Amino acid sequence: MHNQEQTSRPGPSAIPWRTVVRQRLLDLVSQGVQGPLTLVSAPAGFGKTILLFSWEALGTWAGPVRHITVDAAGEQSMASLQSALDGLHLRGSALAEEPALVLVVDCGDLTLTPELWDSVDRLIRGNASVRIILLTRADPPLPLHRYRLANTVTEIRAADLAFTVEEAAGLMRHENVELTPAEVAELWARTDGWPAGLTFAAMNLAGKADTAQAIREFRGDVGNVAAFLMTEVLQTQPAALRDFLLRTCIVDQLWPELAEALTGRFCDRRSLEFLSHGNAFTQPVPGTDDCYSYQSLFREFLRAELLFERPALVPELHRTAADWFAQNGQRLTAVRHAITAGQWGDAARYLVEDFDFAQLLVGRQRQLLKGLVADLPDDLEGADAAVVRSARALAEFDVDLCTAELSKARCSLDQGVPPRTPAHELAITVLHAICASLQADVTTALDAVLAAEAGLAASVGSRASHPELRLLVAGCKGRVLLQRGDFPGAAEAFAEAIAIADEAGLPEALAEAFGMAALVEAVWGHLRRAGELAAQATAPAESGARLDEPQSAIVARAWVSADQGGLTAARDLVHRAGAAVPTFDVRVLGAFAALVRARVLRAGGDADLARAELRAAGNSYRAGADDWLGQFLVVDEAKILVAQHRPHDAIAVIEHSPGRNQVESILVLQRAATEAGVQGPALPSPVAQRATSLETQIDSWLVRAAESIRTGESGRSDLHVERALRLAAPEHLRRPFSDAPRPLRKLLQPTGELMRRHAWLRAPGPGHDGTADRSSRSQYELVVTITLSSKEHEVLEYLAELLTTEEIASIMYVSVNTVRSHVRSILRKLSASRRNEAVRRAWELGLLPPRPEA
Repeated sequence: MHNQEQTSRPGPSAIPWRTVVRQRLLDLVSQGVQGPLTLVSAPAGFGKTILLFSWEALGTWAGPVRHITVDAAGEQSMASLQSALDGLHLRGSALAEEPALVLVVDCGDLTLTPELWDSVDRLIRGNASVRIILLTRADPPLPLHRYRLANTVTEIRAADLAFTVEEAAGLMRHENVELTPAEVAELWARTDGWPAGLTFAAMNLAGKADTAQAIREFRGDVGNVAAFLMTEVLQTQPAALRDFLLRTCIVDQLWPELAEALTGRFCDRRSLEFLSHGNAFTQPVPGTDDCYSYQSLFREFLRAELLFERPALVPELHRTAADWFAQNGQRLTAVRHAITAGQWGDAARYLVEDFDFAQLLVGRQRQLLKGLVADLPDDLEGADAAVVRSARALAEFDVDLCTAELSKARCSLDQGVPPRTPAHELAITVLHAICASLQADVTTALDAVLAAEAGLAASVGSRASHPELRLLVAGCKGRVLLQRGDFPGAAEAFAEAIAIADEAGLPEALAEAFGMAALVEAVWGHLRRAGELAAQATAPAESGARLDEPQSAIVARAWVSADQGGLTAARDLVHRAGAAVPTFDVRVLGAFAALVRARVLRAGGDADLARAELRAAGNSYRAGADDWLGQFLVVDEAKILVAQHRPHDAIAVIEHSPGRNQVESILVLQRAATEAGVQGPALPSPVAQRATSLETQIDSWLVRAAESIRTGESGRSDLHVERALRLAAPEHLRRPFSDAPRPLRKLLQPTGELMRRHAWLRAPGPGHDGTADRSSRSQYELVVTITLSSKEHEVLEYLAELLTTEEIASIMYVSVNTVRSHVRSILRKLSASRRNEAVRRAWELGLLPPRPEA
């Protein structure tokens, strides 16, 4: 034992070289010496001794300070320490009037005798002229609980001694290592603020050009860190504790029951708590009652040492950990340990049994799935392995491989390998639905989605505990219904996906669902609502969350910009969408993005390039018979051909397409017929078109107007264009008018009467620059565009002129009851209770010409 004693200033004359002074710790020591005992307890390398030397060097204590450093154990040294303590007892009685003495006892990792601790206890309790500071690597056998109750102890532990992020930045500057704030944060996370670890890191980073890479490569199982941990920590442990540390280091978090399974020895919460107060770099996990973890560098060191000393034991420990985690509901952790142990069959079973594969198909987790099961053997038999391989294929958007693996899974179940369970059936059904929704046959896809929906409805437990399954199926349903042109159904499906993701706390999936909901509303023609939903999709990223704007939201905003005349913004947005992270909606989003690109090209005069864009997208998309989206690509190409005065080519394109009987196809055929000067097909009635998009409804009136001009009914053409403008006004939907049939251009001249009454058509409106209305709405509701029949429009105009019911009936040559029926319908559609309120609402929505006073 070596005693370094001093009874008066000066002590250490200067702060040790390379020491970073942290005032908050000095204040803790100064506060502690106001009472009998200050306990500084932390593992090796936490700067306990340096702290006390710094505190003394700065002269914050007026009285004498004596240091007793125990650096060797033996009977003689213990006797010398006992003698020193006895002398202090005598001093307490003889020199009570003198200033208090601060006694610093640096125990290192030595275990003192019970007699010595008894002397220390008596000194603490019975000598007011002595203040004791104990520096230890493990809690001493003193009645600390009594001291805490009596408020006679100040404790400074590893959590206090650890550097904060700001202090770590100061240390790096002190060591002339220039790091960015992000690099400091990463280094702090790697070391958990361990002072010795940060010091070793500074030495390692000195002179490195690529500090970010050097931080990533800084580890606890090599170099100075490993040497320090071996000599100062592992080699100082008793054999039993050393074995405990090596056996339990394979897990990231440790519970008493798991420790028992790994070591075969009794372990309870008190055992782990005791371990955390020793020189074993063990700390409680915040927010838990009985869970602990090793400091990350120490854990790396222990794992390397285990692999070096006992390599055959490693797989056995991982198998034990996998079983324990699986039995305790932590299936993904069980999967990782099973894979590490080489137990691929168990890993696949864990993923399927509790539907954990579904978690790994949502958002960025797809990348995790690909990495986690990248080495799953292709020849591993059984339904579980086939299901996992099919999920892996989906994560890579490989539909053909997914289909083949699902077929293998069904064959294995038919052969009883393994025995068929409801979990297998539901897993295969959901994966088949996702796979089908990525293919061209939307009818088959919808059947598969509905089957998955029914399977989920019958599996109540799965619905409750695995929202990812419901989320995946809702997304599939919305995607397929959007392809079919069922906008209300698609909007409802994505509303369900939003609710599921929000309730389950899945921010990335929530953003994607909001983006797809925005796209549905944009294509449907609800441009304002689309902007609101797109804003909600980007809210997490703008609030600081580490999320990118989803591709769906970018495409939705591009669509809105193009429809409202913001061509520059639309072009920029659709270009940015191409660089976004792909999702299961990538095929659908690619088609919509192609439509926007083609429309921007056409507006810029590049009609041939626009047609080439649409043909390429159509060849990639491969539409089926009931596919509205695929046909929409064909319709836009035909519209360009009509504008190029090639009506017969446009007719041929439509006639050879699978969706030639769709409303949009019939309308473009009529366009082509009008351009050719011939009679076109019979047009669907406006009533039949109410389930279509707002663009299609507007296009119908414009086509009718062009046909009226061809047949010499110019009076009706004005009325039809007026109807189209009134429909478009609330959303400022300009594009259909810029793409209107050629005969209508005279009516839409800037100086014309129609343009005078609809000034909104001249200039870009909200959203033309690519920004959306930032709504604060948190609930997703279906929005229906207000559509009035032609008779209702006429009645509304007369109401605006303040005519009575009888006067309106007389002018229109209808009964009074008929007028009243129209009025009731107008009030309902405009959410009004009185006539004047309905008229005011109609003016706000642009359904009526501007008020005379305007």
